Amino acid sequence: MKRLFLLISLLMMVGSLEVSALDLRVVVYDEAGEPIPYATIKVKSIDGTKVLTGGVTRDDGSFTLQIEQHQLPLLLEASLIGFTPKEVRCESSTDYKIILQESALELEELSVTANRIPHRMVAGGISTSIEASPLANLSDVYSVLRGVPLVEIEGTEVRVAGKGTPIIYINDRLMTDPNQLRNLKPYLIRDIEVLTNPGARYSSSTESVIKIYTKREQGTGLSGEVKLDLNNQIGSPMGYQPYLRLNYRLNNWDFFTSVMYKDEQTNHSFPSLRTHGKTDQSEWINQSTTKHKEGVQTQEYTVGINYEDEVQSAGFRYRIAADKEDSWMFSDLTSNHLRPTPEAVERYFGKSQTLKPWNASHRPNLYYLRRFGDWKAQIDLDYFQTGMSHSTERAAEGHTEAYELSGVENSHGAKYQSAGGRLDISGPLWGGRLEMGGEYSKVHNRFYNHLDASLSLTDLDTEQREQLLALYLEYQRKIASEWSATAGLRMEHLENKYIDKGVLDPDKSHTTTNLFPTLAVSGRLWGVRTELSFRSRINRPSYVQLQPQYLYVSRYEYKVGDPNLKDAIDYSTALTLSKSWLTTILSHTYSRDCLTPETALFTDPTTGVVRPYITLYKTVNAPPHHALSAAMVASPTIKWWKPTFTLRLSKMIGYDLWNFEERITNRKPTLALSVANQLTLPRDISMVFNVGYTPFGNEDNMEFTAPILTSYAEISKQWLKEKNLLTTLSISNLFNTTHSVRTATRYSVMESTEHVPPRIAFTISYRFNSSKDKYQGTGALESVIDRMTAGHN
Repeated sequence: MKRLFLLISLLMMVGSLEVSALDLRVVVYDEAGEPIPYATIKVKSIDGTKVLTGGVTRDDGSFTLQIEQHQLPLLLEASLIGFTPKEVRCESSTDYKIILQESALELEELSVTANRIPHRMVAGGISTSIEASPLANLSDVYSVLRGVPLVEIEGTEVRVAGKGTPIIYINDRLMTDPNQLRNLKPYLIRDIEVLTNPGARYSSSTESVIKIYTKREQGTGLSGEVKLDLNNQIGSPMGYQPYLRLNYRLNNWDFFTSVMYKDEQTNHSFPSLRTHGKTDQSEWINQSTTKHKEGVQTQEYTVGINYEDEVQSAGFRYRIAADKEDSWMFSDLTSNHLRPTPEAVERYFGKSQTLKPWNASHRPNLYYLRRFGDWKAQIDLDYFQTGMSHSTERAAEGHTEAYELSGVENSHGAKYQSAGGRLDISGPLWGGRLEMGGEYSKVHNRFYNHLDASLSLTDLDTEQREQLLALYLEYQRKIASEWSATAGLRMEHLENKYIDKGVLDPDKSHTTTNLFPTLAVSGRLWGVRTELSFRSRINRPSYVQLQPQYLYVSRYEYKVGDPNLKDAIDYSTALTLSKSWLTTILSHTYSRDCLTPETALFTDPTTGVVRPYITLYKTVNAPPHHALSAAMVASPTIKWWKPTFTLRLSKMIGYDLWNFEERITNRKPTLALSVANQLTLPRDISMVFNVGYTPFGNEDNMEFTAPILTSYAEISKQWLKEKNLLTTLSISNLFNTTHSVRTATRYSVMESTEHVPPRIAFTISYRFNSSKDKYQGTGALESVIDRMTAGHN
């Protein structure tokens, strides 16, 4: 009797459950009334912030699911690549009809329509054929996944609609490192399966699976690229840059080499350069026009070898480069001596030539990468050295263009040497991902500067010895279903020793230790992608900026460095809001010791007396100040046109200037407008047209005294059956505009107008075979070499 009672009770409960469950049926059609199979259906909460479940339509365009009565109302969204997504509100149990409008989806430069992507149903999900479809022509695997039903991509994060983060298999092997996905080449992907109902072979906690099947890469053997760049800046001879890259793959081994030669000819001018200077005893105005011509030749040769298997990768690369420079400057300067009386006017014509013969640099580096399950460790060793460069400057001056006055001859040079190592470790920990490591570098630089005896300035013979130790730790994990947090800390300890003629100078040496925290929280807030982040960064002076060497520009102009320059540090907080094709960024930055170019009085380093009528160009540390910035970016896709509109407004607070005795406190904000246009045309033709306009503004200690207009245009075309041949024609500064700025200090005011002529470039490149070397070394001296290069040039 009890068993009969239990059976009746169970039947009644089942009946009640069936009564509370509702059947929803959706049928998706195109505009012609034809059913659409394999369309993605998302069942979302009424506010659209949460995807409850999802699936794809059958061959007849239908999709059926059961929901509970209390879950209503809901939103149903239907989407398919090549159609505009559409949502309908669901408030009761009935059949819903959704009609999708056809609209080609622009993925990068590729126009993709629905009827060109074949799909088929497989056990537990849907399979999309990538091979021979337009998706195979995209540049990265994430762009391909955006065209696969049910897959959602945000940056490098992969999700399945309503099923969260999937586990991923590549050729039936579980993916243990995101780089395995990132390194996949779209043209080698055969099929992608998305399983929303995984079978018994998968863990019970697995909600979704993505399986990617690839073809064997046809890169075994020889492959490479040949490229030629021709460029011409109006007013300069033609420049050119040939480039050749070759790779030979044999099983797990890559043997690679590259050769590059560049001959670059450029010019620019200052149609107007006016400096007004004052001291207690003197006052002057120097007005000049200058023209500059530069010729730089560079050659670079690289050879290397790399080995890679499923658990490890190692490689060695050696690069030798050499450069040569030849530059000219022509000037016409009028100096008005206003005080002491009587007034005097002097006019000088000048020309100077700087020659730097060939100087070579060597950079060998190697790396070793090892995977330990889900963890990965990589070590990089790096070395960089240049020869001692020798630059000779010969300057001639005169009251006429016959340059009848005696000239000056100066020479200077530098030798850079550095060695370093880097260790990076990453892997999953406590449900998140940990990245940690460190780097060490050691620098030994030498400088010399011999000035003409007539200038009455001391020569320079110095060394810099620098050691940098850095350690970092960063952890990222999800803190909610759609939210994640990243926190990190980096420590840098630097010791810089300044040695003058073999003797350590403690007053010009320094030791610093800095901590750089980072924090970011990102997720969805009311359907808007939101990120709040804080980061800090450092900008160290170049090694030449730390040298107190005087460089002769003209009779009334010099440049000089400062060994006591401090490192510039910024602390930035930003709020980023993004929805669909609209992005808004609000930020605040606190800057300390910002590196800023400035004009100053010329104090004789031997006598301590100010030399009148001379302008000194130098870099200084700006006072601490704040900057507020707001930017709005709109990036819609309108068929074959993909524009990006950017509006940026910024304001510096606390960066006051002195215009002689007048203090300028409330400086103008900066308004910058730009539009970047990408156009995808038939016959594999694409175009770019970018324009930027800054009507007013201030940057550090500079004020824009006239609107600034920048422009760039480009047209390119892919040729041949496999699109291996690419031609590109581009032009910069299309409208031939100038830049005018004003810099003010307590002792001088400089107003300048600079003109950089338009530059036209034509590039043709051809790729054969498909493989490229798998060298993964990151190097350990990038920031150090950047500081060397800034002075080397």
